[in-house]
Amino acid sequence: MLSKLTLQNVVVIGIVVAVVIASGIFFVLIRPTQAEIKNLETQIEAASQRAAQLPAAKKQLEDAKKEVEEARLKWARYERSKMPDIDMTDRLKAALAYWKEPERTAKLLQDFVSKSQDVIFLGGFAIGIPTTDPNQLPWPIWIVPLGTFQVQGDFESILRHVERWNNAPRLVLVDGLQLSGVSPQLIGQYTATLFILPRAKNDQPGATLPSAGGAPGMGGMAGIGGMGFGRGMTAPGMPGPMMGGPMMGAPRMGAPMMGAPTMGAPTMPGPPAGMSRPPMGGGAGVTGPALGGGAGAPGAEEY
Repeated sequence: MLSKLTLQNVVVIGIVVAVVIASGIFFVLIRPTQAEIKNLETQIEAASQRAAQLPAAKKQLEDAKKEVEEARLKWARYERSKMPDIDMTDRLKAALAYWKEPERTAKLLQDFVSKSQDVIFLGGFAIGIPTTDPNQLPWPIWIVPLGTFQVQGDFESILRHVERWNNAPRLVLVDGLQLSGVSPQLIGQYTATLFILPRAKNDQPGATLPSAGGAPGMGGMAGIGGMGFGRGMTAPGMPGPMMGGPMMGAPRMGAPMMGAPTMGAPTMPGPPAGMSRPPMGGGAGVTGPALGGGAGAPGAEEY
């Protein structure tokens, strides 16, 4: 039968077989390869676009780093000029700083407003300690409503006085300015709020004190006696003078009053009833603002 195939038949069969083989190669090898090439080309194009954006992204990153560093330097300057030195890394030391700060800040603010000689400042500053428990100290911010104040003067002088608060030695927000009367005897009234941001290592306050709390002598710590708190203090129920700190159960500690009587200025919530701070110097004849009716102002040397 093969002998009956002519050369023409052989050629035709060969062509058919070649076409079949070529079709198989196209569908099995060539077409998947073309699809893979197209996919790779798409990836290359996307990578090229990202690569083109890389220099701009690097520049944005460097600019952002510079802005962060500038902000840190600016805040460091601001912190040195506006914030008291309260470090919450050690809660006990922070408590001592918190207890001294009301008197110090009240004096700074009173001295500051007394420099507004073009207006008459009517009022004073009353700031209470935030708490007597080191474990309950404000963090990360201590917000102290200073109350409502009044100033007397002409229109421009009152506006200058309010604007001067931007240069105060502490961070104070002045809000709600209201004017009444007739210039140059206008009365300006506004509210003021103090903001204090303590610091801490790694922005984390120190561990709580297991013995701190409401027990006498702050949890068996002998009234922090080793730190020289108010010599000669006598706690209720004790037979005689004690060397130590403010004991739970003594007369109530209030807020220092600086300057003239406060015009409606509320004090911060004071300590629990039954706490007191020793008078400055520990003796008579000391003048200055008093804490909650105590004789004399507490002195830093007693802390």
